Amino acid sequence: MDFAGIARSSPFIPPTPQPYYHGSSVIDLLRGFAHSNQACSSFFEQLNGTRHELGKRYEERTVCGGGLIGVPAHFQQIQSCIYELEENIRKEKIQIMMQIKSSREYMKSCMQKLVEQLVGWLVKQKEVSCGPRATIKQHYDLLDPMDQQFEECGRQILFLIEIVERLHPIIDATTPELYEKLHRYRSELIQHARQFVWQSLIIAVQPPVVLIKCRGSDSYRSTRFPCKTEVRLLGGEALGVRNQCSQVRVEIINEEVARKIQQNPSESATSEQSFHLIYNEARFQVDPSTPPLVSPVCRASFERIRLVENAIATKRAATVDPDVDGKKGTRRSKVSSLRYYLAYKIELTGHPYIVVSGYKLSLPVAALVHSSLEAEASLFWNRSFAEGTGILSAVPDNVPWEKVKNALNLKFMSLIQEPQDVKDLAVDPPEPRSLSEENLQHLARRLCVVDNMVHKRNFFNKTVAHKENKSQDGNPIPCVFYEWFYKCGSMVNKYMQEQWNDGLITGFCSKEDSERNLHSVAQPTMLIRFSDMVNGYLKISCKLPDHRIVHYETEAEKMPFGTSIADAIRSNPTFAFIQNIFPNKRVSLLWQDREKTEETRGESWSSAMPPGYFDTVYSLESKPVAAIDSS
Repeated sequence: MDFAGIARSSPFIPPTPQPYYHGSSVIDLLRGFAHSNQACSSFFEQLNGTRHELGKRYEERTVCGGGLIGVPAHFQQIQSCIYELEENIRKEKIQIMMQIKSSREYMKSCMQKLVEQLVGWLVKQKEVSCGPRATIKQHYDLLDPMDQQFEECGRQILFLIEIVERLHPIIDATTPELYEKLHRYRSELIQHARQFVWQSLIIAVQPPVVLIKCRGSDSYRSTRFPCKTEVRLLGGEALGVRNQCSQVRVEIINEEVARKIQQNPSESATSEQSFHLIYNEARFQVDPSTPPLVSPVCRASFERIRLVENAIATKRAATVDPDVDGKKGTRRSKVSSLRYYLAYKIELTGHPYIVVSGYKLSLPVAALVHSSLEAEASLFWNRSFAEGTGILSAVPDNVPWEKVKNALNLKFMSLIQEPQDVKDLAVDPPEPRSLSEENLQHLARRLCVVDNMVHKRNFFNKTVAHKENKSQDGNPIPCVFYEWFYKCGSMVNKYMQEQWNDGLITGFCSKEDSERNLHSVAQPTMLIRFSDMVNGYLKISCKLPDHRIVHYETEAEKMPFGTSIADAIRSNPTFAFIQNIFPNKRVSLLWQDREKTEETRGESWSSAMPPGYFDTVYSLESKPVAAIDSS
């Protein structure tokens, strides 16, 4: 094995040697590791050369002792040379052991730095896992350079192990201190190699926050969209684990079992009795490398995992654990609050001394018979703000507003592009427009941000609007913040996605702010925002030709599926006089910049938009929902 050649081929070795710094970057540490190994290789070749020379001197001494009895001076010269070579070998053994120790330190530093970097990636993954697809993809792509770094570290670990292996016949029991140290180094290196391979395995694509159960694998109540997830191995080619095509199996487990696995990844994962996963096996495969200088990706991809309800076990559970309080919805709320984890059973083998097996855990998920907005919102809070990587981590009740606004922005963009049908998953949606600073300030007021902190109870329990339906006693049904926020995202998704992305929908904005904005414009202008009073309603604030400002309100859900806010506004004569949409864009941009003519606009209702859609919108001379004289 040409150690020097392999060391020199490392892309992490610069032309000049680099000093060792504990606080160096991953690249610097990998370069130092490669240089140290190169020095080990040089010392090894030097030691081999000295031993070869010593062997020749031994042969000369044998010949001299047998046939040159009359030349004692020459024999003495050979003996002196042998003593010198033996002393050099002793020094060279000590020297190479010291260099191996240096390489061990580099290895530990590299591994620590790489793991810290990967943990940082996992912490960020937890935060973006509820975000839009493009953000998740951008974060996923950050694994590519780490993949190359893990591979290089594995290459250097193998290189060092091979040097230690080849030293075993040289440093034997005749030098007990060095022999014991070398044996200890070998054991440590193999243990570190196994640990490194295990740390290189990550859940690169997390499962969705909510899985919907079904009865039977072919039931119509199967998961609305197949659960996609992925295990990825970073590096591993040099250590021989990429070529084994190992099988991965996924099980769903409860929180108690997950805690045992967290303490001991080799702990057996006991599946839930009430449900199980199907299509839950995959093999690691190495994708061909497409971009130049990028390592091929090694991953086990699950494209259509489904959660199946075991009807008998579920029936038994319902009998054993009835709704004790007798309150409607109590048991369902309890089920919604349960947290589960996907446990990925992984077994990898590489070189003869590298065998790893155990379970990797996903972020928490909910397993339900029916979809639950409360469960989804709860897991959004959990994934966004849990400490550390989010797996069995504590979740704070008070969170800095800076973190909350970033999470709300990501979640809103995700809600905008949430697929309405399975076929939508095959389409790459455009990147949604972010919430504006004005939007975020409005949300901060609704969440009652105090000292730049947001309390969890305000997100889940603070009433910010009411629902259209009323309770049996005739009182409005309160709507808490998360319900209102999710509904606003759903409205944009279904009825105004293109208009939102084009910046034509203001969205989160108070009545006072909308009036202030409209007072700043000269032309008749409309501003489309979400209602702060009724959940699922839109407010269309308009500045009239006489400079008065009025506010129209209507329910978005009355809009027929497949139509948009543009169809509603274009076909309604109430808005025929509006020329602009705030801040200063032509209102015709709402319907994709088609020509606006007096003959077609406001003349009649479109066939797709029934007249009853704007039930609460009247002509200005009649009865607007709210009208405020600009004077």
